[in-house]
Amino acid sequence: MPSAAINQALWYRRFGPPAEALALEASDIPPLDPGRVRVQMTAAPINPSDLIPITGAYRHRVVPPRVAGHEGCGVVVESADPRLLGRRVLPLRGEGTWQSFVQADPEWTIPVPDEIPDDLAARAYINPLAALLMLEAWPPAGRRVLLTAAGSTCARLLGAWALESGAREVLAVHRSPAHAESLAALGLTPIREDDPKLAAAASIADLAFDAVGGRLAARLLAEMPRRGDLVSYGLLSGEPFLPTPAGPTVHRFHLRDRLEGVSADAWRGWFESLWPRLRTATIPSVRPFPIEYWREALASFDESGRSSKPIFRFAEVDPGPTPP
Repeated sequence: MPSAAINQALWYRRFGPPAEALALEASDIPPLDPGRVRVQMTAAPINPSDLIPITGAYRHRVVPPRVAGHEGCGVVVESADPRLLGRRVLPLRGEGTWQSFVQADPEWTIPVPDEIPDDLAARAYINPLAALLMLEAWPPAGRRVLLTAAGSTCARLLGAWALESGAREVLAVHRSPAHAESLAALGLTPIREDDPKLAAAASIADLAFDAVGGRLAARLLAEMPRRGDLVSYGLLSGEPFLPTPAGPTVHRFHLRDRLEGVSADAWRGWFESLWPRLRTATIPSVRPFPIEYWREALASFDESGRSSKPIFRFAEVDPGPTPP
């Protein structure tokens, strides 16, 4: 690692709207903590799960000051183990990833296969792992599946992988008309959120994955068969909802709950299952932004009907020859 390297990091030192609470700060690189590796980041995406904590929605467990960002890809540039130097990894479950350099526990870093490009590897955690674990917990084979926020990456993966797993049909509820064509290309049945046919679609869906909550979730519960299951894995509306006594069973899914107590072997096994799926997955393209243009990246994220994922790009790293 160059001795003159500077770390640029997006910090939030208070709660608030991300565009107001975040600040790009530059600092010297501190000494590497014992037992850690230093990863020079190459790419890190923007997800709702990155932005929501900044607002204070999870203030009971997330306390500033913190560097934002939960996932990304980089190259090991400093390690006590020379075999790790130059390896591309996902430096997860540690420091925030919206910064030039991340210290990570090598036990929880995930090696990236050579054929997986950075922009895909950087997005391999939050959405793909959530989709994989939800489909394992609520198998879709033989069921009609309904998705909300269907234009999102997680919902697209849920839909495509549900069909691969034997779902009878996947009904994809979306808000922007820009998403209809691409959802249909995945084999999903697109339905506008404001379409009067939504009630009929819900009435035949016996498994729903909902990322919106609020009035939309309540409407689905009122229409779905009583024997059905609704899995709530997000609250994009910012509004809670209550299960209906005579409605389908409501399940809550939070990725962080599945991470508690998981072994390092199981953690790595999840990604070994994910890489083959991601090689053939159809997910949105990326729109890259240098970290210095973080405000423009946030504005891009908020665009209605956007078809690409804003992603921070950092200075390129020459990993050199792969260690044996």
